[in-house]
Amino acid sequence: MYPSYKEAKDLIIDIGRKMHEGRFVSANDGNITVRCGDDEVWATPTGVNKGDLTEDKLIRVRISDSKVLEGTWKPTSELEMHLNVYRTDNEIMSTVHAHSLYLSTLACSGIELDLPTTPAACAISGRVPVIPYCCSGSKELAQSVIPYVKDYHVVNLGNHGPLAWGKNPHEAWFRLEDAEASAHLAILLMQIGRVRPLNKAQLETLFSFHNVPMTPAGTVQLIDSNANQEPSISFTEYFKQIIQ
Repeated sequence: MYPSYKEAKDLIIDIGRKMHEGRFVSANDGNITVRCGDDEVWATPTGVNKGDLTEDKLIRVRISDSKVLEGTWKPTSELEMHLNVYRTDNEIMSTVHAHSLYLSTLACSGIELDLPTTPAACAISGRVPVIPYCCSGSKELAQSVIPYVKDYHVVNLGNHGPLAWGKNPHEAWFRLEDAEASAHLAILLMQIGRVRPLNKAQLETLFSFHNVPMTPAGTVQLIDSNANQEPSISFTEYFKQIIQ
């Protein structure tokens, strides 16, 4: 069941507002698409702040040949990247691309996100690989995402930023939002210098209990250690350890 044109446009505007308010984008960064038929999506145009989206600014595009079917605004140069996601997996219903700070930090440092920190990080966004850099808007960038679509929920475009997809618009947005929170957490843990990750057995239980369809490639790092079952220490005690 596809959303109506009105529903699809409302979803894009709502997600765009959340992206802007959450500082996932600045200026005219980012793109959002929502599938509204077997061979068509509504999409954001180029040159518009995602917090300023209105129905008249959106464009309806045919997936198979990238033809604009409705709307007067110019398509983003990265539209082909989004359409390739749909062409690769017919179950995808939405894509969201942003330049959020913490994922972009990892994209610019070439570090994939695979730390098994929280149940959400492991089950919603999962492992986030970094795709080698390609020029923004180029055919090479559009093609670079294709090998990742069926194995991952989110990818990080090298020196650029994240792209997420899902079987409905909320899932695509939640995956992106969760991945950004997970990246922020991972960077904070690196600064603290201490982490107690979820282990392999705990992840297996988590995935089974919640029926999480995570592929082997899209699964975070599997760790055998049971160190996270040890008693926690007080911040005062830890502070003493790090200043010695």
